[in-house]
Amino acid sequence: MLYPKTDFVGLESAIHLAAGGETPMLVSHRDAMDEFMRDKAAGMPGRVRFFAKRRACAQQVAQMLNVEADDIAFVGSSSAGITSIVSSYAWREGDEVITVDDEYPTGRYVFGWLRRMGVVAVMPAYDPNPDMEANAIIAAITPRTRLIYISHVSTRTGRRIPLTGIVAAAHAVGAQVMVDATHSLGIVQVDAADIDFLVCSGYKWLLGTHVGIVLWNRRLVPSFEPIVGWRSATPAPLPADFLYHEDAARIEVGNPNFLDLYLMHNALAYHQRVDSLVLEDYVLTHGGRLHTALAATGAAMLTPAAAAHRAGNICVASSNPAAVVTAARAAGIEIWGDADLQRLRFSIHGYVTADDIDNAIVILPALLNMHG
Repeated sequence: MLYPKTDFVGLESAIHLAAGGETPMLVSHRDAMDEFMRDKAAGMPGRVRFFAKRRACAQQVAQMLNVEADDIAFVGSSSAGITSIVSSYAWREGDEVITVDDEYPTGRYVFGWLRRMGVVAVMPAYDPNPDMEANAIIAAITPRTRLIYISHVSTRTGRRIPLTGIVAAAHAVGAQVMVDATHSLGIVQVDAADIDFLVCSGYKWLLGTHVGIVLWNRRLVPSFEPIVGWRSATPAPLPADFLYHEDAARIEVGNPNFLDLYLMHNALAYHQRVDSLVLEDYVLTHGGRLHTALAATGAAMLTPAAAAHRAGNICVASSNPAAVVTAARAAGIEIWGDADLQRLRFSIHGYVTADDIDNAIVILPALLNMHG
């Protein structure tokens, strides 16, 4: 165990394998909330501290991604970040966008929405082999491709896809890549130095709350004009005119959710107590143990076995996920299941102990055999 259970609310006796859905709150978040409340009561000096906290949070995220702090913005959700990025393009009839057919719904839906402007949404089929899936995306790229949306780690299958070849192929035709790092940032390494755009949800592996992180890589994408709000710009002489901020603040159409940022700053400081490579190795090692035990039941594994092709989630197809979730909870194990996706998701974070995994590999296979 890398993170003591006593550092979290509600983990006293639970085996928490649901980080892919929601992570427990840090006990120290109470201090962060208290700091926010004191600053909020302080009037204008407190508001100055609000923006100082936002800046500090951007620096923490930028360090994790190997980018500049001025490239980072905070919005209400990763989905809000996706729609903001898509809004920045002057779409033309015949333009093409690419995402796989089992991708996160927001990406699929917003690309489908673009069809009303004559944009062609190309959706290669999901492949259980991440290398084959990457090759299918690359093969779909044409000179008309403008944007590719891809989750670094799939919310449905837990597969981790290699990004380098996709990014290189996109850039070769002048296209850009938007990566969703919701299920990778905070648990495996994410180097975004050569990625055009990135979004991430803060409430899962980062141990924060429901805030969206957006990267606009200004070095790679010098021209970027998303939908605008008062926070995005400064006034120009005419009432309807404006000047975008030079940095990623132009993505923030209104106030960032400052309380979320106080909590995120605290969460990322907590993350920094453990070397990120140590955490990644720990999670992949214990995830491998769980993967082996679940696969031995004959369950339909959605997540690849190879450590390089997974992160913190182990996903299994299930015809009755609700029954398994309920039975697991009764046995003291919290897991995640989705009827719409017909799958179960078991997630390993730094607060999951070796004993937790020992117990899980005894209890969970029996539940899978019983409920399917």
